[in-house]
Amino acid sequence: MAGQQLLFPFHNSRLLSLMRLLNTNTLKLAEFYADIPRYAILSHTWEKEEVTFQDIQNLETARLKAGYAKVWNACARARNYDFEWIWIDSCCINKESSAELSEAINSMYQYYEDAAVCYVYLCDVSAIYHPRNPNSSFNNSRWFKRGWTLQELLAPHYVVFLDKDWVRIGTRWTLRDVVSAITSIPVEVFEGRDIDIYSVAQRMSWAASRETTRAEDQAYSLMGIFGVSMPPIYGEGGPKAFMRLQQEIIKISDDRSIFAWVAASSDRDEHRGLLAKSPYEFRMSGEVKASESDCIGDRSSYSFGNNGLRIHLPLETTDDSSRGDDVFLASLLCQTERDGSFLSFYLRKTSQHQYARCYPDQLVFRPTLQPALKNIQELTVRENRVTRMSRFDNRPRYGSAGTVYHVDLLPSARHFLFTNTISSPIIYSPAPNRVSIRPSPWSLSRSKLTYKTQVTKEAFTIHLWRTGFPYYYALHLGDQPFEEPPFLTDPFPDDGTVVRSDSGAISVHCEMTGRLGDQRLEIDFIDQDSLEIDFWTQTLQPPRSGFIVPFIAPYSGRLNGIMQLIGVYPSDFYMKTFQDMAYIPMSPPDDGDTAPPFRILTYRIPGDPPFMLPLVSWTPHQGHLGQRLLLAWELWNKCINPISIGQGLVNEG
Repeated sequence: MAGQQLLFPFHNSRLLSLMRLLNTNTLKLAEFYADIPRYAILSHTWEKEEVTFQDIQNLETARLKAGYAKVWNACARARNYDFEWIWIDSCCINKESSAELSEAINSMYQYYEDAAVCYVYLCDVSAIYHPRNPNSSFNNSRWFKRGWTLQELLAPHYVVFLDKDWVRIGTRWTLRDVVSAITSIPVEVFEGRDIDIYSVAQRMSWAASRETTRAEDQAYSLMGIFGVSMPPIYGEGGPKAFMRLQQEIIKISDDRSIFAWVAASSDRDEHRGLLAKSPYEFRMSGEVKASESDCIGDRSSYSFGNNGLRIHLPLETTDDSSRGDDVFLASLLCQTERDGSFLSFYLRKTSQHQYARCYPDQLVFRPTLQPALKNIQELTVRENRVTRMSRFDNRPRYGSAGTVYHVDLLPSARHFLFTNTISSPIIYSPAPNRVSIRPSPWSLSRSKLTYKTQVTKEAFTIHLWRTGFPYYYALHLGDQPFEEPPFLTDPFPDDGTVVRSDSGAISVHCEMTGRLGDQRLEIDFIDQDSLEIDFWTQTLQPPRSGFIVPFIAPYSGRLNGIMQLIGVYPSDFYMKTFQDMAYIPMSPPDDGDTAPPFRILTYRIPGDPPFMLPLVSWTPHQGHLGQRLLLAWELWNKCINPISIGQGLVNEG
C-alpha cells in the first residue's frame, strides 16, 4: 500500500472554497482556500461530549470534554506518521453557520477522497481478536451501521481500522473480504473498482440498513456517492430529502434501476409514484444491474414535469386477471446479475396518460423483454405528495389495552344526567360529571351513551364505535333513529358536532390530552336564548355568484374626486376587497323565495355625504326589476346606515 500511496503525493487542482485543518502539533485550526496541504482524516461515530469548532478555539475548554482524548489520539497517530494536518468533522466545521455546514455536507465525499489516509476509529472494538475470528466484535461495530460512514468507507484511497485503544486492526485492503461480508458491498469495490460502474439501485442498497440521527441525513450522506449536490434543508423530513436526492440523480443519469425498489409489505395497497421513500426500499436491489436502454433508442430519457415523471415504458398485460384490466407490467430494462432475468413492476392506469405504481411491495422477474417491447408507451407517473409526519403520535395504537375515552359534561350541560350504555364497560371516575369507557382492545366495539334532563326528559345520545381505528363518535337527539355511516374519511374529528334541540343546542367536541391513549369528549350546551346559538348551528354556504364593483374609482361629478366603497349591507363572510375593486357575493334566489337577495352599497366622496346604491339579484320570472329595486330601497330605509366595511354597521343617529 505504500506504493499506492505514492501515487497521491500532493493534492490535485480540485480545490475547495474553504477547508479548515487541525495542526497535529499545536491543535490549532488553519483555513485553506488553495494549495491544500497533505492531510489525514478521521472517521468515527459520535459519542458524548465531542469537541466542537467552538471548543477547539480554547484548548483549556476542550480538555474538559470527554471527546478531547479522541482528538488528541488522532493527532498523535497522524503526527507519528509525519502528518502535520488532520481533518476531524466535529471540530473542523462550524456547525453554527448554516452556509458553512451546507458547503461541508456537499464537500464531504471530496474531503475523504482527497485525504492521504483515513483513520477509522472503532470505539466499540478490541484488537484482541482478529476480525475473522467469530469472537471479534468487529462485524458488530456501530460504525458499520451509520449512514455517514458509508462514504467514509468508499471515498478514501487508503483506510486503516483502529480499535478502541488506537491499536491497528488492519486496512480496508487486508480486510476487504470481511468488510464486504459485513456491508454487502462487492469485494471488487475494495480492490479498486470504480463505484460508478455499479447501478444506482446497487449503490442505494449499500445504504439500506444504515441509520442516521437526523432523518434527512439518509439522503444527504449519499450525495457524494452519486456525484450530486443539493442544499440541505433540515426539517423537510427524510422522505422529501430522499425524493430530492433521486431527482438530482435523474438529472445526470438515465439508469432506470433507480426505480427498482420494493416497498414494505405494509404498503402493499398504497398507490405510489416511481421514486422510493428511503434507501431501505432498495434492500433487495443489490444484484440489479444498470438498465440497457438501447432497445428503445432515443426514447430512453425521462424527466420530471409539474404533473409527474414523463417516461417511455414497455408495457404488457398481466397474467393475473384478478388485478384488473387497468393494471399493466412495466419493464425497467434492467437485469439481475444472478440469472439475467428482466425486472418489471405493476402500473395502474388512472387516466388517459396518467399511471400510478400499484403493488409497490413487488417486483416481477421476466425471462425476456420481447413481449413488452411490442408496446412502448409514453406516459406520466405522478409522485405522491410528501407529507410531514408529526414527531408526536397523538393517535392511540391499534388494540391498545390502555386506551380510555372520557366523556365530560361541561358546566353548561350538567342539567343532563347519564342514563345507560350498551357494549363497552363503564368506568365511573370520582368526578360526578364524567363517564369513562375502556373498550375491548381486539374486537369491534360499540357504545351508546344516553343523557336526559330530569324535568323535561329531553334526551340526546352519543354513539361511539370502532372499526380498526380508535373511536368515531356521532351525536343525535334521543328520539331520532341513527344509522352508522358506512365509511368515514376522518377517524379523528376534533372540530365537534352540534345538534339543535327544543331548548337549545348540544355540542360534543374532542380534546387531545397529554396522556397518550386517553381521548376526551366534552359536552357543551347552548341555551335557546343565547345570541350565539345560530352561529353554533349554522354552516356557511359559499355563494353561487356575485358582482364585481369599484372599491376606489374616479368620480366624474367633481374634479379629481375619488369615490370609495365604505359599507355593504347585509355583510357577508365571502366579500373580498382589493386595491381598486370589491367582490360582492350574492347568489340567485332559490325557487319559492318571496324576495330576491339584495345588497346596499354605501360610497363616500370626500366633502359630500355618503350615497347608497342597491344591488338586487333578479331573474325575469321574479317580476319587474323596478319593483325589486323599490323593495330593496324600502328595506334599506328600515335599516341602520352602514358607514364602514371594516367595522360592520354603525348607527349614525
